[in-house]
Amino acid sequence: MRVHLLLPVVALLLASVNAGAQDAEASAFFMKLYTTTCMKHYAKPEALSAEFTAAKTPTLPDDTARAFLGGMPGKAWPQRGPGEGKFVVSLRDDGVCAVFAQYADTINVEQQFTALVATSPAPLTSSREQDDHGMAPTGPIHTLSYAWARPGDSTKLVFTLTTAVSPDAPVQAMATLARVTK
Repeated sequence: MRVHLLLPVVALLLASVNAGAQDAEASAFFMKLYTTTCMKHYAKPEALSAEFTAAKTPTLPDDTARAFLGGMPGKAWPQRGPGEGKFVVSLRDDGVCAVFAQYADTINVEQQFTALVATSPAPLTSSREQDDHGMAPTGPIHTLSYAWARPGDSTKLVFTLTTAVSPDAPVQAMATLARVTK
């Protein structure tokens, strides 16, 4: 009799462990996508577009892509991730690259992002630019950004991550990379 009572509890535990594993996989995939697209091609963003073209990756329709491009001209490519993960990589014509995750473990993503950009390769120096908590219509959001620069250069690379904890948020993680004037 007690075994029958225990089965639903075990099923719930397994479901929560499986969901946690899927969230961790989605977070790892999100960060890998960011490093292999935006970070890899920051010096030559046109190479990212060429890579997607060579792989015959379809672009999102203009109406859909507009949301991922902040209304600016550019292209956006859908990506499939682990489980039901839906991701998008966008590249604006001004060189700003972004990766979006519909679902992600925001704490895990923030930890991975910080570990990735809080320190920079020499001779660049890393500095924290932003650490803001705010509210969106779907709930709390958190924005972190770091900059990498060399003394004397007129530009810097700005790495920004915005996360939303609400499962109702249309995007739970967005990471961007932009080269900006100091």
